[in-house]
Amino acid sequence: MKKSVASIMFFITFLSCSSKINFDKRISINLESCEINYNLENKISDNILSEIYIVGHAYGQPGKGDFFPERLTSYFNNNLDSDTENYLALTGDFVREASVENFLKVENYIKSNFNDYLISIGNHELNSNSLENYFSVFEKEFYFKEFENYLIISPNFSNPNWLPNKGQINQVNKLINNTQKDYVILLSHQLFWLNITNGDLVPNSDALLIDKLPKKPLDWIDSSKTKNFIVISGDYGAFGDKPFCKQDDNKLYIANGIGNTKKDSIIKIINKENSFEIIEVALEISK
Repeated sequence: MKKSVASIMFFITFLSCSSKINFDKRISINLESCEINYNLENKISDNILSEIYIVGHAYGQPGKGDFFPERLTSYFNNNLDSDTENYLALTGDFVREASVENFLKVENYIKSNFNDYLISIGNHELNSNSLENYFSVFEKEFYFKEFENYLIISPNFSNPNWLPNKGQINQVNKLINNTQKDYVILLSHQLFWLNITNGDLVPNSDALLIDKLPKKPLDWIDSSKTKNFIVISGDYGAFGDKPFCKQDDNKLYIANGIGNTKKDSIIKIINKENSFEIIEVALEISK
């Protein structure tokens, strides 16, 4: 599949920036909807090694979609580069109904178009609060991978406190303590960091939430090693909301998902040998 020159990429900027991002020159961020454009002038021009496409609420229009909407699959058809390793990261609600048939559709699409994938389970992947159908197709609920410049981790946040369970929290901390990477990207479905948004952010739903959310959303992360954190959560955008971002010194939080609207966009990470870029990509149906 060839890259489309006409594809529209919005370079990221962050809303309501009370302080500058405390990142180094290995990362550039261009997110227009959030009004963050960081380190664009010093972008390192290495060859692209791989790309990750991060999609929240991938089933599309609430209550109507059954599979990835056309504007998403059309974008992939026109833009995935067969000369580059391509990864799909699904940040929850990638099926509307948690049937084996729907999970198989997703798995077959991934295998036909991507080298590998990561999943953070959403409430729609649960069938009567069970993952039985999910596990009949997908083998695990905890994903991670080290790339050239960062570690990416995708646990299951679909719990009553919108955090991973204790076992997965231990796994997350072990990975962070063992990695030599300075950057950690954490994928979630739930907006577990809602308390730091001052009421400016409303998720697609509050499904599963029973317990109070933490005032400090990453307090469950072992702070013995200093890392730069980027959190990307998918339970947002189903009703046409543009990406929302919140920054806090060495932490950057991004909420983004799709709903089969003209405003749909996804997050893309471009991996190079000595740097990486995070950008926002608008989805448009090819004419």
